[in-house]
Amino acid sequence: MNTKNKSILLMLFSAFTFSAMQIIVKLLPAVPLMEKVFFRNFISLIISFIILKENNLSYFGNKENRKYLFYRYLFGFTGIILFFYATTQMLAADAAILNKLSPVFVIILAHQFLKEKINKTKIIVMIISILGALLVIKPQFKLSVIPAAAGFISAILSGAAYVFITVIGNRESIYTTVFYFSLLSSVSCIPFFFMDLAIPDAYELFMLILLGVLAAFGQIALTSAYNNCKASEISIYDYSNIIFSSLLGYLFLSEIPDILSILGGILILSASVILYIQQRHENT
Repeated sequence: MNTKNKSILLMLFSAFTFSAMQIIVKLLPAVPLMEKVFFRNFISLIISFIILKENNLSYFGNKENRKYLFYRYLFGFTGIILFFYATTQMLAADAAILNKLSPVFVIILAHQFLKEKINKTKIIVMIISILGALLVIKPQFKLSVIPAAAGFISAILSGAAYVFITVIGNRESIYTTVFYFSLLSSVSCIPFFFMDLAIPDAYELFMLILLGVLAAFGQIALTSAYNNCKASEISIYDYSNIIFSSLLGYLFLSEIPDILSILGGILILSASVILYIQQRHENT
């Protein structure tokens, strides 16, 4: 199997694990939100710590990169909280669709902070994606729109986190970035335990640990895929997360997206395909 095919399989594996993670979040209604976020990060913290120790790598990175590592934590952590909240309140497929808007915001933020150019194709992609998001969100002056708005904002924050990961680049080990993010995220969850903490039973504890394991290996698979192959060649496969979330949501939660959400998802997927083709053309 060549490198590209391995990277594609890693992308598909990552997309599936993140979808399964979403379903676990929904299957634990009695567990407080921040407790789920804690387990999502704490397992990654343990795994990255072991890898860094065995390879004698830096835990906190070089001094000049720490501000970028902090920004990656700040935006990424807040994005996870909002994404988990949206997942608990919406259909898993709808939350996944909104989360996949992050590449659109990467385009905008990369233009702002990295001075990357925005061409006509990218403008079209952004317009189509926003229209798709509106179909999923279904804007209205009701409290029911809050979870959708949270999902939308989580995509913006995820986009910002990805930009800072790009800024860091190869200047730090992948596992240093994961450790730094997971450590600060885990510690940030602790104050919330004084306000809302539930002692999980055996089933809930197992599911919370599984949540963290899926998140950790999904992130490692995703990072490995991008390290071994050009993003322009494999990024499109990350959108299989929407399909996996739809299928798992139906199988485990009997969730069926409405017609507007389906149309919105099709628009966002179409925009991602256009962006994928354009990026491949730029790299040939």
